Amino acid sequence: MSDYKPAATPKRGWGMYLQAFFNADSVEVVNRGKSGASTRTFYETENLWPSVKAQLRPGDYLIIQFAHNDEKCKGEDVYVQNARLRAEGKDTLTDMRGTEPNTTYKTYLRKYVNEARERGVTPVLMGPVCRAYFKDGKINDEGRHVLGADKDYVRCMREVAEEMEAPFLNMTAMSCEMFEQRGQSYCMERYFNCGDKTHTGAEGGLAVAHMAYILLKDAPELAALHPFLSLPPIETMAAYVRRIEDAGKQAAFKASGMPFSLHLTPKRTVNMWGTKKGYLPAELEWPAGEIDEVANRYVEYELKAPDKKGMVIETITVPVQAKGGDGMNMHINYGFGEHFSGVTTIYENTALPKNKKITVSLDQPILVPAGQTWHLRILPWYDSNGKPQKDKYLYVGELLITGKRLN
Repeated sequence: MSDYKPAATPKRGWGMYLQAFFNADSVEVVNRGKSGASTRTFYETENLWPSVKAQLRPGDYLIIQFAHNDEKCKGEDVYVQNARLRAEGKDTLTDMRGTEPNTTYKTYLRKYVNEARERGVTPVLMGPVCRAYFKDGKINDEGRHVLGADKDYVRCMREVAEEMEAPFLNMTAMSCEMFEQRGQSYCMERYFNCGDKTHTGAEGGLAVAHMAYILLKDAPELAALHPFLSLPPIETMAAYVRRIEDAGKQAAFKASGMPFSLHLTPKRTVNMWGTKKGYLPAELEWPAGEIDEVANRYVEYELKAPDKKGMVIETITVPVQAKGGDGMNMHINYGFGEHFSGVTTIYENTALPKNKKITVSLDQPILVPAGQTWHLRILPWYDSNGKPQKDKYLYVGELLITGKRLN
């Protein structure tokens, strides 16, 4: 569902395209989906649910879609799994995203529904998109978020919807049917062309957004929304997609002002430990099973604009190095204020070369309004090949930014 910056990665979340199916004069789509988050970590991370909740207004609709990252412990809650591992004298997991579908997953879904309703908002539970896990032409159980006889995340979401009398839109079933109709080769070439079987590219993201349109349009509980929904002509849709691509890749920002150049050292780290070699998780090892950023594990830099004048950041440069292994991955995100709002991914590298220092250089025109604080976060994760990894470090150097102080 997440927003992605086209200059940073080929990934495109379906939430990037949903606005195209609404009358923009009447309905504004605000996509706050976050790559790498589970029901637990989205709820508990300061710049995610607390920030979203503060911005909700009566009359809004909240689409809630989780499961991919809730499955990190293969259908078990991470706290339950860690208690068992400790009792067995084994190392515990450091990735805290995993929830159990019948218990903690349901608990967090109920929290979102209740807290949305407290603000006069209509919550909508939407089944997660299938993964492209094909076997003999069909999406297998894991691809449909079923991790065992009693570990079905979609069924559990439906049960919460029925219990709380909330709309449930089964995007899982719809995406499963469409992917199987298209076939594995088509899906991998056209929809999941980002190097894995979970994240969609532009064509896949748009196809899933079209599914969301159909589900919203056909839901009788959402009749009040129906007059604002429309299916644009193909030409209009193609132009909409091009605008997203062009806007995301545009590097020019014509602003007048006094040029500046600043060197920034990390302001703080969260859930990371710094050594002479570099950074690693606070628990001193990289958890197994990570395929995306962990929103509450990062190295952060910050810049505050003067109270009376804004700033434009034009270039960002930072040296990085993966030490000890070739499974290091990273995102660079930025956001604003204490809630890290407006979070945007501006760089992704899922194949950092081992023991080779590289310099990340970005032309990223970013307006920092007067009095606002801009935060840049480097979020690493490690492709652990199924088991925790030790002695793997990410070196991050001094951040150089250039730009203009506005007149």
